[in-house]
Amino acid sequence: MGSLQGSVVAHLLWTLLLWSGDSSCQAQRAGCKSVHYDLVFLLDASSSVGKENFEKVRQWVANLVDTFEVGPDRTRVGVVHYSDRPTTAFELGRFGSRAEVKAAARQLAYHGGHTHTGDALRYVTRHSFAPWAGGRPGDRAFKQVAILLTDGRSQDLVLPAAAAAHRAGIRIFAVGVGEALREELEEIASEPRAAHVFHVSDFDAIDKIWGKLRRRLCESE
Repeated sequence: MGSLQGSVVAHLLWTLLLWSGDSSCQAQRAGCKSVHYDLVFLLDASSSVGKENFEKVRQWVANLVDTFEVGPDRTRVGVVHYSDRPTTAFELGRFGSRAEVKAAARQLAYHGGHTHTGDALRYVTRHSFAPWAGGRPGDRAFKQVAILLTDGRSQDLVLPAAAAAHRAGIRIFAVGVGEALREELEEIASEPRAAHVFHVSDFDAIDKIWGKLRRRLCESE
């Protein structure tokens, strides 16, 4: 009898945990209902990141996406990963639901190679927000946002490419991990820098900032 009661209690606790987790995500999404974006993740997939850490990046992207209302007329999400050259994993117009985006994020390919962040920024500015890629540049209701995550110094210049992105109206959040230089992150990020630059010690710590990043994203500016 005691064993049966224990099983019932464990089942109830597990159900409550699942319900509270789902309610938390729903509450988080509620805060973003009035703010929709063309949102592109720009992810460093160079050799210094490593396969194990890139798996953490995949999950981090999925967690962040889970707090937005994703859809053709809401937030659209795209992903570009880069090392020696940038590659589009999926465009803004590719997936029409949050579940599809999360599933695709968990399947992102890791390549290794050098860290060419400047080249990646130019690529995103020229291609990722264009109408043919699912972007809505002519609609003021949907702001263009890029979230860059990198773990080290770029092997090419970032300032000219970042300046071009800013002139194009792209709001950039720069997330640095480990040896990523804060000075370089500040060159990349939008103003005010304090609201758009994040830095953590290692990839185990990136989950600690997604809540703050999400809150910044849910603000209109």
